[in-house]
Amino acid sequence: MLREADAAGFAGAMIGTQPKGVGGVLDDPALDPFWRAADELGSVLFIHPVFESGDDRVHDYGMANALGRITDTLIAVTRIIYSGHLTRYRNAKVVIGIGGAALPYVVGRLRRNHALDRDRLGDPDAALAALYYDTLVHDAKVLRFLADQVGSGRIMLGSDMPFPIGDLAPAAIVAQAGFSASEVASITGGLAQRLFVR
Repeated sequence: MLREADAAGFAGAMIGTQPKGVGGVLDDPALDPFWRAADELGSVLFIHPVFESGDDRVHDYGMANALGRITDTLIAVTRIIYSGHLTRYRNAKVVIGIGGAALPYVVGRLRRNHALDRDRLGDPDAALAALYYDTLVHDAKVLRFLADQVGSGRIMLGSDMPFPIGDLAPAAIVAQAGFSASEVASITGGLAQRLFVR
């Protein structure tokens, strides 16, 4: 299907964190043909959390949106980091929403875990440098930290609209984070144009 979408002019696809709707993992060997196609085509893959985060504890206080989507995404992405997918299929352009879903903030711990089992686990630093991110963090200081961790050239505007927890004015956080004019131009459209326009 990815090849058909590409032939129809689509630069990529949005995929869920749990490929079976509820459950499943993105590093399942059964999905290798999909990953190979994405790599060969240079597809943009936006990984989006599913509605069910897999943890019943988030079903109160609005936590499914506030936190559950983040943990769901973080688990899914960490699996494709450690499985080596992000370096094996390096031509696929993988975008992680929610500002990387806490990945830039826990990379030290992932790095330490990798150091304990280098022969089996993919390198989190190489993966972090290969990913793309959005601005949907709702805090200018956090966005600045994200840019310091991964580089502003790997960040694009995100809104999560029309969902209630989305950012109603996504350009405002970019302005508040103190980026240069060229960084703002990249974040607010330049990077997306480079990735999606062929």
